[in-house]
Amino acid sequence: MFNVGQIIIYTTYGICKIDSLIQKDFNGQTFDYYVLKPLNNDKTSLLVQVNNPITLSKLKQLLSKDEALELIQSIPQIDSTWIENDNERKRVFTDIIRNGERKKIISIIKSVYNHQKILKEKGRKLHSIDDQFYKDAEKIIYDELSYVLEIDKADVIGFITNTLEAN
Repeated sequence: MFNVGQIIIYTTYGICKIDSLIQKDFNGQTFDYYVLKPLNNDKTSLLVQVNNPITLSKLKQLLSKDEALELIQSIPQIDSTWIENDNERKRVFTDIIRNGERKKIISIIKSVYNHQKILKEKGRKLHSIDDQFYKDAEKIIYDELSYVLEIDKADVIGFITNTLEAN
């Protein structure tokens, strides 16, 4: 269970603050909901049912600073296997983004980046859906690292590079 005031990750929306806990009635039943406020959009509120395992699985604790640094250190060991079948790749990438497992999200970034390099050498471009997965994965990881490490989002790639080169 999460607490009001806590900053968390809601996998598809990014970093959110749990603004309040409310109850709503539907068809004679009362349900508890977290009211989430995305930090990048103060005009939006999201309701997440407290006792729904599917939506709750999308809420994640933020990494600690040490965990963020450990994640960065692990990047070279994270697999970057490309899935050739378009439909299978779309299904796997969608599941990874929804699940929010950080190392697998980084695997998307690495896989698409490496595939894009291969395509560029052949004079071809990345499929738009793959480009969107790449952008979504980067946003999820970079937003959290930026927040946790207290650095500007634009500086995250440089921070990662410098950290990996220093070791």
